[in-house]
Amino acid sequence: MIVLRSFTVLLLAFAAMPAPAMPGAERTRVLTEPVYIRPIYGSYRQCGGACLKSGSLSWFCGARQQCSLDCAIAPPVRRCASP
Repeated sequence: MIVLRSFTVLLLAFAAMPAPAMPGAERTRVLTEPVYIRPIYGSYRQCGGACLKSGSLSWFCGARQQCSLDCAIAPPVRRCASP
């Protein structure tokens, strides 16, 4: 019985502690506007995707950015996300 109480107190104490932040959780992903015309200068990444109503879409992001496409709203939201 004493062991059970100790275990319960330990669980309650652990549950009351704030959750530790996951590595990289403090960084938020910055979304930037895409470029729809092929950039002349600098390195870039060609992004593409498709939505049911809009069909095939394409845009350009920076070389180290990730492509992001949200088809949930109209018109679809195309963005570039910095990791």
